[in-house]
Amino acid sequence: MKIVETHDIHENDGYEDSGKGSLGIYVVNDDNETIAGATVRAGEPEDAVFFRDLSGAYDFIDVVKAAYQAGKDGVDIEFEFIDESEGRRNKCEKT
Repeated sequence: MKIVETHDIHENDGYEDSGKGSLGIYVVNDDNETIAGATVRAGEPEDAVFFRDLSGAYDFIDVVKAAYQAGKDGVDIEFEFIDESEGRRNKCEKT
């Protein structure tokens, strides 16, 4: 099992899209199927409400529950970070 964290956030370069993008976290089983996930997107300020860009916040509890259950069951968990804005991946083993 692994937890995958993704970022696709525009850097603070002074342009209109600075700081906009998305952050996601997903629990993926050994068959590479997502069993829980949450994504929060940052777009226009008027969209930063829970029924629009922030609606993914409601899904974080599912990610926490899945990771908690895996810990209780003694499952080894790998963590993977993906910076989608730069195409970088960083993996480390967690137990």
